Amino acid sequence: MAPLLGSWTAPSAGGPSETHLHSPSRKNILYVDAYDSFSYNVVAMLEEVLGVKVTVMMIDSEWPDGNKTEFLQYFEAVVLGPGPGDPNVPQDIGIMRDIWALSDADLLPVFGICLGFQSLCLHHSIAVERLPYPLHGRVYRVSTAKKDIFESLQDVQVTLYHSLYAKLDNSLEAALTEYSGEQIKVNASLDLLAWLPVEQDANSEKTIIPMAVRHCEKPFWGVQFHPESCKSDREVCSELLRNWWEMSLDYNKKHGRGGYGSLPEDILRCSSDVTSLPDIAFTMLNWCASTSRSSAFRSLTTSKLNAELICERLNAPGSPTVLFQSNGRYSIISVPGPTSWRLEYYTETESLLVERLQGHSYEHTDYGIKKSLSVPDLWDTLRYLMDMKKVESGDDAVPFWGGFLGYFSYEMGLACLARPKTHSDDHQGCGPHQTAGTATTDPADVSLLWTERSVVVDNETGRITIQSTRNADDMPTGWLDETLQYFTELSREGGLENEKASSTTSHLDDILRQCVIRFPSEQTYKNQLEACKAELEAGESYELCLTCETSIALPSPNTDSERVAFPWKLYKRLREYNPAAFSAYARLGTVKIVSSSPECFLNWDRSFTLEMKPMKGTVRKSASMTMKKAKEILGSTKEMAENLMIADLIRHDLYGICGSGGVRVEKLLEVEDHGRVYQMITHVKGDVDPGRPGFAVRNLPHLHSSNMSAYGLTALQRCLPPGSMTGAPKERSCMHLGMIEARKRGIYSGVMGFLDLGGGGSFSVLIRTAFSCSDDKDCEQTWRIGAGGAVTILSTTDGEWEEMLTKLTTVCGVFAPSDLKGSGKV
Repeated sequence: MAPLLGSWTAPSAGGPSETHLHSPSRKNILYVDAYDSFSYNVVAMLEEVLGVKVTVMMIDSEWPDGNKTEFLQYFEAVVLGPGPGDPNVPQDIGIMRDIWALSDADLLPVFGICLGFQSLCLHHSIAVERLPYPLHGRVYRVSTAKKDIFESLQDVQVTLYHSLYAKLDNSLEAALTEYSGEQIKVNASLDLLAWLPVEQDANSEKTIIPMAVRHCEKPFWGVQFHPESCKSDREVCSELLRNWWEMSLDYNKKHGRGGYGSLPEDILRCSSDVTSLPDIAFTMLNWCASTSRSSAFRSLTTSKLNAELICERLNAPGSPTVLFQSNGRYSIISVPGPTSWRLEYYTETESLLVERLQGHSYEHTDYGIKKSLSVPDLWDTLRYLMDMKKVESGDDAVPFWGGFLGYFSYEMGLACLARPKTHSDDHQGCGPHQTAGTATTDPADVSLLWTERSVVVDNETGRITIQSTRNADDMPTGWLDETLQYFTELSREGGLENEKASSTTSHLDDILRQCVIRFPSEQTYKNQLEACKAELEAGESYELCLTCETSIALPSPNTDSERVAFPWKLYKRLREYNPAAFSAYARLGTVKIVSSSPECFLNWDRSFTLEMKPMKGTVRKSASMTMKKAKEILGSTKEMAENLMIADLIRHDLYGICGSGGVRVEKLLEVEDHGRVYQMITHVKGDVDPGRPGFAVRNLPHLHSSNMSAYGLTALQRCLPPGSMTGAPKERSCMHLGMIEARKRGIYSGVMGFLDLGGGGSFSVLIRTAFSCSDDKDCEQTWRIGAGGAVTILSTTDGEWEEMLTKLTTVCGVFAPSDLKGSGKV
């Protein structure tokens, strides 16, 4: 039975106090992480509910000093986490096997979740096989024996994420159909504590799935469900954990365990020294020398100017430019300055290009420097620059004072993923991108424009902030005063009214009539979808976000001015055709981006708050489609499972930065009106405590800043690529998507936004986006548009194909000449 929309309940106030939660005298639990995208939710729940300190160890780790027995003496218990894969495959469970093999004298309490549970059952001779159908993101009420850790707990509502199960023999299944309260043994070693009957396909027979077991003699417990999920009954699952913890402590007391001493802080920390920053970091810092500690500003309020007009008037055609609208309210516009510069980074070759910009030039000049740089060094360099050049004051009413504007590609996100030693470093599964039979240049994986002068438009109030971090611009009659005067005069002259009167689309339509669109193959896409479902059935993933690409080839305009203006005209057309909260335009080197994305990836403010708002579940609006009907459609098991999986994934991502007690769900599975569509969203926030970094960043030595910029950048690094564009678990899903799609996504599925020197940041997911890497001098230009959708076990090939086309049309439609719009010919 599907749960109600938005019915998540926050943790009860009965848990450990904030003081107790972070007390140095807390008892220790070891958590074994199977590279799952829900792990930090489990870790946080353990710390929040039990008041313990959790140490995380990966399944492919080596035991410290090769001595697991001595190492485990520091811990009161071990929790074996969920993860992708199959417990029958040794590399999928790794050091979990070592835990089960401990001698009787060295035993300690163990709690297995999902994969950990299956590993426990398999080790004790229970076969683990495929379910009749996977149960990913599904919410059920499971029956319990009301004994042991389920004392007084009956019919527990929990979330399931599994396609394999521990198979009971037929006699046990028959006994459970008429359960009378007696203890039921799975075999000589394991007692059954909870179970769930599920119907077989195409008939009324039911399969009984074990949901919890306990070893008859050893302190081993396991549950098949996910107690940490935001749709599991938090109060009941917390009580279950407390029962297990009390029984674990009692076991340790009776067997003389404990009192070994405090856990050394660096027991699992890498022994290698922190590497120094590359020389290029100091070169870039020198190029930022003109940036001061304050952002001076001037402002005016008018309805006669908008972001597009301002961008046109302050940026010459062809100059490096970024316009980014954040959360539908603030439009941030880069403005060239005497000391502007930009950087490009390519993950495949680990190469960095930085170049100063001379006036309005956008060519690579003698001012460019190329360097080899690793991905971690690039992130450390960005953190260093943002911290060293932090701005301490400016217009508090706007989210951006100065810093970087630009994008990070999907492949940059792949390069940031932690992965098992047995997995390849290449998730892309393909060589250079191919379009229409010819090789095209892939975009840089990171492209950022250093922005000291900018304009921010408040689209709600009409307030325009002109600002600069250059001291010289704040002088009387300096750039700020000159620009304010210019805007004031432009507003008096009519501004937008004059622009509308002179606008024309004839030149654009002449080019668009000659475009050749290469759509994805329907059969190929459907074959790829079936390949995704095969991975879901095998337990390799819970959800895979399959995407494909459409390419559009068209001749370049005849004149230089028309060529450089073409992308900007496309952006304005897309902005009008599909207005969205995160519209964006960029011209950076040869890359041009026009985007009208509805989806927030990651925001953070100057007050140490992070937020993510993934979207999964879309219904197109029409005369007959009301909000009520949309909620009914999006309340289906399939749609809610899609969103729930990503909701749990981003909670994990934020817990990794914020730690236990620092993450909260503001909205869960709520349907909202987003212009042309109704969309289901989840909204999660996290609070960063600089003195208490989260689980994923506890060992990062660079996080000692009082400026939120460093933490925001680290959150960006750790949360890429967007979970709504990968599926869950993220790492394993990306690996399979790379092989199935066999192409580079590039800018599509990446993120775009700003890094604010004042401490904030905002990034959208680059969907509903077209991009091109064609040089303005080329006779032909190629634009690329990505589209796709989340594949779950309940997906149908026809349904997913139609959903992909619906999303594709949103962007592809702007390449239709005005006289063909709405005709269905494009």
